[in-house]
Amino acid sequence: MSSRVVFSGGRAIGFLCSGMVAATLVLTGCAVKKPQPVAAAPQAPAAPKPVACTPVAADSPLVGTWYSVSTPHGVAGNLQTLTVLSPDGRMTYQTQLKIGKRVRPALSESGCWTYADGVYTMQTTASYGDPVDVSDPIYRNRYQVEKIDGKHARMRELKPNGQLITATRMASNYRLP
Repeated sequence: MSSRVVFSGGRAIGFLCSGMVAATLVLTGCAVKKPQPVAAAPQAPAAPKPVACTPVAADSPLVGTWYSVSTPHGVAGNLQTLTVLSPDGRMTYQTQLKIGKRVRPALSESGCWTYADGVYTMQTTASYGDPVDVSDPIYRNRYQVEKIDGKHARMRELKPNGQLITATRMASNYRLP
């Protein structure tokens, strides 16, 4: 048994084309684009390992609040520095730069400090309250203490052409001017 469809004139081609278009649309609608695998969101870098400060000797001559004024190499002004060294090994370090009558805040850092074999070391762990990369050498400062008494400390940076710094012991509530 055979079935034949008879169309008159060009209508057969029109229906054939219409059928092909309809079939294409149906198949296109069924074809679902596979979702592309989404790349895993980049993970935030691991939090820096916290640095634990080590208490210093209770009678350490550096414990206290120290103020210094220096003129760093290549700077056309005075750098005023206030450093607070606590017996628990914590420290805060604030600076401001005075050029003429203008005073500009420069740094506000905190971290740990040590004093051993005549070398005073500051390790910054936070700058303006934000954690820093403690492996970056810019956050570690070392000084050879040349002289220290109850009121003054004189030390030199341990780097080529290290600057000489003379600090004065201040009251614990002293703030930068």
